[in-house]
Amino acid sequence: MKRIETVVQPSMRDKVVSAIKKEGVGGITVWHTQGQGAAEPPLVGQYYSKEAIVTVVPDSKVDAILDAIAKVACTGTKGDGKVFVTNVETAFDICTKEKGESAI
Repeated sequence: MKRIETVVQPSMRDKVVSAIKKEGVGGITVWHTQGQGAAEPPLVGQYYSKEAIVTVVPDSKVDAILDAIAKVACTGTKGDGKVFVTNVETAFDICTKEKGESAI
């Protein structure tokens, strides 16, 4: 399983969530965040508003989801965002006690 964490412009949040959902993903967590990129950050103490979208998916869906995100979130301008993909050792559903992919 992989955790896909996407950081995008606020105006792209709903498009990205929709694109991820179209790939058959069940759960998504979204939150408003602020940050600075590595190149030409704003003044010290100032941050850009961003939206973070997190989901955990089977390995087989990662490439399709990355393509879907890029298709809707890329405007061709600086600051479109980033996607980070990390390994997930296991998932556990608190109520059903299911583990692994069946828990996602």
